[in-house]
Amino acid sequence: MYEEARNYTGIIYLHEWNDKPFYWGKAHKSYFGGHMRTYNEGKISGRYNVGYRHWIEGCLRHGAKLYIGLLDEEGLSTINAVENYLISTYPSEMNTKKLQPMPLTVIHQGDVPASISLIQ
Repeated sequence: MYEEARNYTGIIYLHEWNDKPFYWGKAHKSYFGGHMRTYNEGKISGRYNVGYRHWIEGCLRHGAKLYIGLLDEEGLSTINAVENYLISTYPSEMNTKKLQPMPLTVIHQGDVPASISLIQ
């Protein structure tokens, strides 16, 4: 899964354990994984460089889930607000941000994490 996720950028991601949010994060001006490389004529690094590969793969092999959320142009322009909204609306064990979320409408397509699904 790390290899599949490493090249995403401009995303919100969720590490989920036991169908509960464990950690929300973003890779906005970085890739999800890998080392620094060229992007749009600049260089950006990986949020989780290859030194984290064993940890992410180990977690996934032992029950964790990783969801990658691609954002449209509007979502990307407000990625901090989207991340804060998700942290506030679906609290996780590891996120400590306590910002007041701005009202948003978040529409999910594809595989929706069990922890944020309306059907539980």
